[in-house]
Amino acid sequence: MRRNVDIAIAGGGLTGCLTALVLQRKFPAAKIVLLDQHKGAAKQDPRGLALALRTQQVLQEHGVWQGQLLQSPAIQHIHVSDANSPGTATMHAKNEQLPALGYVAMAGALQSELTQRCTEAAVEHVQAVEVANIAAERDGLLLTLNDEQQIGTRLLIVAEGSNSPTRAKLGIMMKQEMYSQVAVAAKVKFAKQHRNWAFERFTAEGPAALLPQGHDEAALVWCMHTDTAEKLQASSRDERVRAVQNIFGAAPGRIANVEYQATFPLQLAMAERFVGYRSVVIGNACHTLHPVAGQGYNLGVRDILDLAANIQPADFGSHIGLNTYQAQRERDYAEIIGLTHGLVAVFSNQEPVWRNLRSKGLYALRALPALKKPLMRKAMGFRSLW
Repeated sequence: MRRNVDIAIAGGGLTGCLTALVLQRKFPAAKIVLLDQHKGAAKQDPRGLALALRTQQVLQEHGVWQGQLLQSPAIQHIHVSDANSPGTATMHAKNEQLPALGYVAMAGALQSELTQRCTEAAVEHVQAVEVANIAAERDGLLLTLNDEQQIGTRLLIVAEGSNSPTRAKLGIMMKQEMYSQVAVAAKVKFAKQHRNWAFERFTAEGPAALLPQGHDEAALVWCMHTDTAEKLQASSRDERVRAVQNIFGAAPGRIANVEYQATFPLQLAMAERFVGYRSVVIGNACHTLHPVAGQGYNLGVRDILDLAANIQPADFGSHIGLNTYQAQRERDYAEIIGLTHGLVAVFSNQEPVWRNLRSKGLYALRALPALKKPLMRKAMGFRSLW
């Protein structure tokens, strides 16, 4: 049996649910269906997500920032340093007259709130289904699901994550570049409260970050060579504590415990194309970044905002709106990929000339606040740099 909708969203995760909420609010008369591969309550995802201030504002504007998310620690101070050269830089929310530079939210809590808000907004949420086939029609696409349902849609939005099966059915390949690093995720407990500080430390093997959680804990993401990660995973509790303390030094205070969680490979991946006939690929289905600067989910949120700004109810899948969206996103992708890729390359280079330049650069950021503002604005998810 066939039915028609205006917008079909493949993927019921963090990106797909927020897409449905944003579009339902902007286009209340639109028929929107959320096609979710999973069934039942969302799994409790233990990850801590770095949310840019603009991302938190979007969640608040759409009624998502409530419940457990209200307990999410604010990042009010950031300390940036290089383990192999002198010089540090700090950033403070109060200097920008802002409540925070960002927040650290638990992915499981965010998913629960997004799913609940979708239910309250009467977004149709079809679970335990997958797009089995996609056929082009004159004014849309015909989706055949694995349970033999057929859905005609004027626009298909693919938001299933990095291993998206629907993206593959659209014939879209990913351009991938593996980094010579893996990331170790762990939970760190401080001897004292963190006072809303985040720490970014650049090492010879890769960057390490501490993101505040609770009152005296932090999420650690530490990028390193594979053999170093294996040694760290096999080490004792005291050895892990010493290793993390040695990397960050005295800046975060005394570290009392380090609880290893997981190791995962790092890559830069970008869809060869992300706009097609009546279709668009967003979020991690479109791009996967190095975790330095914590821009992954925030970039996907900007995908959602730009898409909502460029499609029109007269014809949601119009090539005019999608082409304008594509031009906007290409600029943002180039800037963010340049930032994250550049940081990894520059801070991993141990040639004396580069170490000297890094040191001078950090001193300049510390001495000249005007230099920090564009970088901070971009990291906080704002379009204007001043």
